Amino acid sequence: MKKEFILLFILFFSLNSFSQKKFSAEILTGIGFNKNLSLINQNIEDYDIFTTQVNTNYKFKLYKNIFAETGVGIQWYFSSGNIGLSNFKSTSLRLNLPFIISYSILGKINIGGGVAITNNRDFKEFELKARNLIRTSLMFKGSYALLSNIDILLIIKQNVSNISNSFLVNHPNTDVSLGISYKLF
Repeated sequence: MKKEFILLFILFFSLNSFSQKKFSAEILTGIGFNKNLSLINQNIEDYDIFTTQVNTNYKFKLYKNIFAETGVGIQWYFSSGNIGLSNFKSTSLRLNLPFIISYSILGKINIGGGVAITNNRDFKEFELKARNLIRTSLMFKGSYALLSNIDILLIIKQNVSNISNSFLVNHPNTDVSLGISYKLF
């Protein structure tokens, strides 16, 4: 019995050391972009939007060098600007659900695309019957394996939902983020 346990133990850990790590945690920061944003027929001037996001992902192999990735993440947006004589600052929190298909190049570089579904309204205003409840964005994700457990990331998201400008003030049409990913297990 003791020999079988030792053999099973060695086999389990030797297989585990050769397997690819599928779960990862990411942290990114970036900026958002909107073109000609206006509210109540007034242009928003000196508009800035910054973002920070934290994601957990699960990646699995589909075929040879093709992978699928999904997960859940939260993203904070910090925006500010001027409308006429008034200036504003806002912070919003969004939940992200990405679905990505990626291709591995030489084992170190991954490029992929997919969609991200995000709540468009703040959580306190979240009602199932409300209009403009969620938004869909096309997503590009690129990564470079810096170390065996650490990747450098680039994520670009472009909104494809038809929503009013009032929702773009604190959640932009386009955002670009850079960050790192740590492979957990």
